[in-house]
Amino acid sequence: MLSSFLPLIVLKEEETKRVDKELANIRKQFTPKGGKVAEDGSNPALSSYQRKKYVWKLVYIHVLGYDVDFGHAEVMVLVRSSKYSEKHVGYTALSLLLRGDDPMMNTILNTIRKDLTTPQPSEKKNSAPPDAGQSLALCSIANIIGLELIQALHSEVQQTLVAKSSSPNVKKKAALCLLRLVRTSPKVVAGREFAPQVAQLLQDRHLGVLTSAMSLLYGLASQIPGDYESLIPYVVHILGMLVLKKACAREYLYYRTPSPWLQIKLLKFLQLYPTSLVPPAENGNAKDAPANTAGHVAQLSSIVSKILTETDVSDSINKSNADHAVLFEAVNLIVTWGSSGPAQLREGAMKLLGKFISVREPNIRYLGLLTMAKLAQLEGSAESIKKHQATVLVSLKDADISVRRRALDLLFVMCDTDNAERIVDELVAHLVLADAAIREEMVLKIAILAEKYATDLRWYVDTILKLISISGDHVSDAIWHRVVQIVTNHPQGDLQAYTAATLLVAASPRRCHETAVRVAAYVLGEFGFLIAERPGMSGEEQFRILHQHWATSENQTRAILTSTYAKLANLYEECRPLVAPVFARCTNSVDVEIQQRAAEYASMREAFTPDQVEDLLREMPPFEDNKQSALEQRLREKEGDDSAAVVKAARPSRAERERAAQSKAAAKAAEEVQAEAKGNVGPIEDDPVSPMSGRLFV
Repeated sequence: MLSSFLPLIVLKEEETKRVDKELANIRKQFTPKGGKVAEDGSNPALSSYQRKKYVWKLVYIHVLGYDVDFGHAEVMVLVRSSKYSEKHVGYTALSLLLRGDDPMMNTILNTIRKDLTTPQPSEKKNSAPPDAGQSLALCSIANIIGLELIQALHSEVQQTLVAKSSSPNVKKKAALCLLRLVRTSPKVVAGREFAPQVAQLLQDRHLGVLTSAMSLLYGLASQIPGDYESLIPYVVHILGMLVLKKACAREYLYYRTPSPWLQIKLLKFLQLYPTSLVPPAENGNAKDAPANTAGHVAQLSSIVSKILTETDVSDSINKSNADHAVLFEAVNLIVTWGSSGPAQLREGAMKLLGKFISVREPNIRYLGLLTMAKLAQLEGSAESIKKHQATVLVSLKDADISVRRRALDLLFVMCDTDNAERIVDELVAHLVLADAAIREEMVLKIAILAEKYATDLRWYVDTILKLISISGDHVSDAIWHRVVQIVTNHPQGDLQAYTAATLLVAASPRRCHETAVRVAAYVLGEFGFLIAERPGMSGEEQFRILHQHWATSENQTRAILTSTYAKLANLYEECRPLVAPVFARCTNSVDVEIQQRAAEYASMREAFTPDQVEDLLREMPPFEDNKQSALEQRLREKEGDDSAAVVKAARPSRAERERAAQSKAAAKAAEEVQAEAKGNVGPIEDDPVSPMSGRLFV
C-alpha cells in the first residue's frame, strides 16, 4: 500500500519546489531595481501585462492551497485602474487574497465606493459595458465579507439596489450582495423602513431582478417575518401573473414552465405566514378576513389549485424536476395552512403525493414520503392517507435507505388505533430483513407505536418480546425499562401474571438474548409468585431457568439476577439452598456491585427480623406517572423537535389516556394500602424512567 502513495508524495514535493521557485520570481518582479517604489508600495516599472500576469499567478497559487502574503500593493494598483481588463484582475485577486479585516482594505474603500455608485461610460465600441465596474465591486464585497467593510459599504449597496439608474444586471447582483451582508450582520437592514424599497423592487418587470429580490426578501423575512407581511399582496400578484396568466419573457420559460425558480421562491415566502393569508375552509367564511386581503386570499386559493391540477409532469428529466419542485412547494404551503385551509386542496395534495410515492425516481419518492408525513399531521387527513398504506409498505423494501427511512416515518405518522396492529406486525416482519443501518430506528418506533396504540397490553408485551428475539442488540435499555413500568403500573386483569409466564417461557431456551434475561429476571422477581402454582413454573423452576444464563451474562445482568435470587429465596423455602452457594461465590466477585449485593443479601436474615426482611423484599409500588416517555425523548434526540414523528409521538392516544387513568387509580390504591401498613408513610419516590434505580435492589 505504501508504494502506491510514493508517486503522490514525489509529485507533491515537485509541486512545492515549483511553487516556491515561482513565488521567489514573482517577489523579485514586484521589487523595483534601485528600491524606488511608488507611494502605495507597488513597482512603477511593471507594465500592465506583467502586473496582470503575475497577479494571476498569485491567484492560481492561492487556489492550489499555498499561502500568498505579498503582492497586495500590485492588486490595489489594478483595482484603481480605469481599464476593465485590469480592474477585473484586481477585483478577483482582492476577493481571494484579502480579508475584510485586512488593514490594506481601508486604502481601497474609496475606490470600491466610487466603482459601486458611479457607472463608467464606455469610451470604445467594443469595451466593457458601463455597469461592469459596479458588478465587479458588488461581487467583491459579497465575497470578502468583514464587519468593518459591511459597516462602511452597506448603505451604498442599498442605494445601488434601488437606484433607478441601475441596470437589471446590477440590481440582481446588489440584491444578492445585500443578502450576503444581512446573513453576516442582520442589523444592517431596518426591516420596516426597508420594506417599501423591496416593494419597489417587486414591481420591476425584469424576472431576473424579481428572482434576486425574492431571494433577498425571503432571507430578510426568515429573520423577522412581521416586518415584511405588508408585501404579501405583491408576492401573490407576481405568482398569479406566472401561474394564471403565464406572463413570462421567453428567456425565462424553462421547458414551457414560467420561471419555476421564481415560483418556488414566492411559495416559500408565503409559507412564512401560515395565519395571515389562509383561504377559508369549506365550512367557514371569509368575513373575518380584512377587506384588503379577501381578494388575495381567493386569488391564492385559485393559484394553488391550478398548480395542483394543471401542472403536467413530463418524462423529460429537466422539466420533470422543475415541475416537481413547484408542486412540492405548493403542497408545503397547504401543509403550513393546516386544518384551516380548504379540505379540497388537502385532498388534491394527498392524491398528488400518492402518485409521487409510486414513481420510479427515488428523489421524487423520498420527497413524496417526506411531504406526506407532514400532511398526515393535519386533522382530517387520516382516512385519505390510509389509502396509500400498501404503497408505503412497499417502500420499506426500497433499495435506497433514505427512502426506507422516510417510509418508516410515514408509517409511524399514519398509525392509529384502527391500523396499529397491522402496521406494527408488518414492521416486525420486515425487521427480519432490514439492514443494520435502520434497525435501531425501526425498533424504537415499533416500541413507541406498540405502547401508544395497544388496546390489549398483552399484545404490547408480545411485540416487545418479538423485537428482543429478532433484533435484541438494537433494543435499548429504555425499551425494556418501559415494559417494566407499564406492567408494574397495571395490576388490573392478568397482565402481570401473563407477562411473568411469557417471559419465563422466553428465557427457558439456553440460547436467548441477554435483554430477555434481564427483563425476565426483573419481572419474575416482582411477579413470579403469581404463576408459582402453575405446572413447571414453581419458584425453584424459575430459579433454574434464570440461573442457566448466569455463566454467559454480563455483570449488569448478574446484578439483576442477584436481586431476583434474593426475592425468590424470601418467597420459596426450597430456593434458599440453591441461592446460598451463589451468594457465597459472589462475595468474592471482582465486580464490586455484585459482591456488595451478595454480601448484603446473605447477611440480611441475621441482621434483621423476618418482618423487616419481608418489608425490604416486598413487591414494589407503582411507578410515578411520567409526563414524557423515555422512548419519546430518545426519538426527539435522534430526529429533532420539528420531526413529524416526534410531533406524532408527543400526542397521547386514546389508549394511552385510558391506561393513564387506570395507572393513577392503581397508584392511589397502593398508596392507601401502604399508608395503612406503615402508619401513613408515603411510597418511595424513584426514577420513573429506569426501573433499576432503587426499586428492586436494596
